[in-house]
Amino acid sequence: MGLFDFIKNLGGNPDSKIQKAAETAKNPKAIREDRWAAIEYLAFDAKDAEKAVGALLNRFEFSLEHGINDTREKEKAMEGIVRHSDAALPLVLTHLKKTTRIAWPIKILKALGKSDDHVIDCLIDTLEYSDVSFDQAQTDKNYDILCHLADYKKHGLKEKIRHFLRDPDERVRYAAAEVLMEQDLSEVGDALEDLMRDQNPDNSRIRQTVVRKYLENGWSVQNPSAFPNRNVIGPVFVNEQNRLFVSQEHLGQHE
Repeated sequence: MGLFDFIKNLGGNPDSKIQKAAETAKNPKAIREDRWAAIEYLAFDAKDAEKAVGALLNRFEFSLEHGINDTREKEKAMEGIVRHSDAALPLVLTHLKKTTRIAWPIKILKALGKSDDHVIDCLIDTLEYSDVSFDQAQTDKNYDILCHLADYKKHGLKEKIRHFLRDPDERVRYAAAEVLMEQDLSEVGDALEDLMRDQNPDNSRIRQTVVRKYLENGWSVQNPSAFPNRNVIGPVFVNEQNRLFVSQEHLGQHE
C-alpha cells in the first residue's frame, strides 16, 4: 500500500488519522508497507506535532529481524521528529526518561543541535539513582547512559557520577570509572586514587584500568602518602615526582 492509499484508508478526522497511523507505526507485526506509510504520514503530514512526535518515538521501542528495514524506518522516524526542532525536545526528554531503549532517542537529542552541556544534563537527568539491582532493564539503561557520558567532559560531573562507583553491577561501576577518567584530573584525582586503593576483588578490573591510565598518561598522584611504602599494586609504585612507574626490581616477584 502506498502513502496516498494509506492516508485515504485512514479516514475520519485528523486526530483519528494520527491515532490509526500511530497504532500501525508501533506494531512490529503490521504489514511492512503499511508501517512505512504510517511513519511517513506521521513524519511529514500529521499536523499535530505533539501527537506525531509521540507516535514516532514509539517506533524505537522494537527492532525488526531485517536490520536494513529496521534502520530505514527508524531513520525516517528520526527525520520526522527532528523536523519539529525545539517543539520535539521536551517530548524526546520525557521519552528518554521512561524508555530502556535509549540509543535512538540519544541520536535524536544530538541531531536537534543542542550543546554538549545540554546533552550531558539530559543524560544525567535520565540516570536512575535508586536501587535498581533487581531491575535488569534499568541497570542496563544506567550502564548505557554512563557509556555515552564517557564521550564528554564537564566540570562538576564527578559528584553526579561517583554514586555509581558503588553500584552492585560491575559493568555500571566500570562505566562510571571510565566517565571519571575522561574528566580533568585536578577534579577527579581523589576519586580515582580511591579506586587504586580499592582491594575488593570484585573491583580488580576497575583498579587495574585506572592504574594503567595513570601509567600511560603520566598522571601525578595527589596523595602519595595514602599508598603504604608508595606501593600502588604489585610492582607499581609512586616515584619521587609522584607519578606511577613499574619497578623492575619487584616485577619478577609478580610474574
